[in-house]
Amino acid sequence: MITGSYFFNPIQPEMEPHCPIYMESKPKCTMSQDVSLYYQFKTDENSSGELSVIPDGCIDLLFSCDPSDPFAIIATSPEERCFYQFKPNIVHFGVRLYPEQTSIMFKCSIKEIIQQKQIPLFDVLDGYYSLFEDFYTCTTFNERIVWFKNFLKKQPLQADFNQNIIHFCLNKIYETEGLVHIKQLSSETGYSSRYIQKKFEDQIGFSPKQFSQIVRLQYTVNKLLNMPHRLNDIIDAQGYYDEAHFYKGFKKYMTVTPKQYRLIFN
Repeated sequence: MITGSYFFNPIQPEMEPHCPIYMESKPKCTMSQDVSLYYQFKTDENSSGELSVIPDGCIDLLFSCDPSDPFAIIATSPEERCFYQFKPNIVHFGVRLYPEQTSIMFKCSIKEIIQQKQIPLFDVLDGYYSLFEDFYTCTTFNERIVWFKNFLKKQPLQADFNQNIIHFCLNKIYETEGLVHIKQLSSETGYSSRYIQKKFEDQIGFSPKQFSQIVRLQYTVNKLLNMPHRLNDIIDAQGYYDEAHFYKGFKKYMTVTPKQYRLIFN
């Protein structure tokens, strides 16, 4: 089965413009892909260290590359655009995992982790303290990518029938750019809406409706910033009733209007 991640390309467009050093590497698409993106950035020494993050539904593992101040956190998708705090003038290495990833098993549900926003990685992982020792032998971005790939290879394979249901539903959400209704997911899978919602909240951290809206937002932001679309074209493509509906939905998650966000980004 082609995983949902095959159709979804989550973005964080404000990171690169606000970091003096930023680089990224996207893994090649495969039939079973858990990593959306590897990235590395350095915060400005003269800034507050704040970086704006928008909803993407993903899970990010972030490592400080400073041996004198080692830390690793798990940062989850916010429910609306917000600012995450980083120590200024520090290089950070990040791994963005797709929502449906199964490579890393945490000690609690993703929903519980999302409620905390950012928490120490080892609070939700067992027996990985040696990660720090191995990580700090790496000195380049590429070496850190190889290090993480080797870490994933050591993880036991996870077999869970529920993942098949989740992947099917995610495929539908990705293919429709977030415009599928949970009743359709229920009809096509044969499972009740309540059952699907429970599995989504446990494994994705959001309800199907919430996650669909995040996917819809991601596609909207991508088009808004990277394509010469008029707003009316985006409104039609993303299934909004009219301009007022579009503005209301966008501002709910982004805290600013589409036109304001274009100005911020530019």
